[in-house]
Amino acid sequence: MSLNPERLGAVFQEAGLYDFFLPDSLLNLCSFTQKMLEINQTLNLTRWTQEEDVITYHLLDSAYGLPILRELHQKDLWEKPRWLDLGTGCGFPGAVLASAFPSWEITFLDSVGKKIKALEECVKIAGWQSLLVNIRAEELGKSPKTRESWNGITARAVADFRVVLEYAMPLLTIGGYLVNWMTQDQLEIIEKSTHALNELKAQVIKKISYQLPHSRNPRWIVVVEKMGTTSNLYPRSVGKAMKYPL
Repeated sequence: MSLNPERLGAVFQEAGLYDFFLPDSLLNLCSFTQKMLEINQTLNLTRWTQEEDVITYHLLDSAYGLPILRELHQKDLWEKPRWLDLGTGCGFPGAVLASAFPSWEITFLDSVGKKIKALEECVKIAGWQSLLVNIRAEELGKSPKTRESWNGITARAVADFRVVLEYAMPLLTIGGYLVNWMTQDQLEIIEKSTHALNELKAQVIKKISYQLPHSRNPRWIVVVEKMGTTSNLYPRSVGKAMKYPL
């Protein structure tokens, strides 16, 4: 079995990311991932089913965001950072954040109840205290109890950049960050997102490229800062952002 702490540690070491993890952290992350793959046999959580693919396209891909998140934390020095993994799917990058930053409050969010129920089992076996929420992002953003509650939001393979902006900005505190994983093709959408950024009081502050092993195509992590209070017009009702991006 290739998915074990030694193999995972070697992959992170080669990428210069090993120092983010303690030995127990890698063990817990492997436990989470193995349980996710076990559940995936009967519930479609991910199309990546081979362990080496899971290591590359979920674990390593997620881990490339860790230096960025640490830099943002060092800049703002939140007492207890609260991060939300938007549209978490099979649990990434949220699981990697929970493993690397055990003192942070990590919330896994997905609108599909079966996925959240499955992730509850994965989080339990990993021994994390993470929160799991089954609700639409639009509903979470409209609620006074949860609006502008998170310091940071991660999004990986969720939706069009403009849609992710509308989901994320109402949930962030002023000065909070959206960290969005993107392909080269998706990056081009940013050029069409000026209206969405202005309307949602947001600004792209950083674009970082990286490359996964055996891939010729660069990938990107885009950091967006929330610059002011989001209008109560947003998020719009369920489905509107997806159907009519800003």
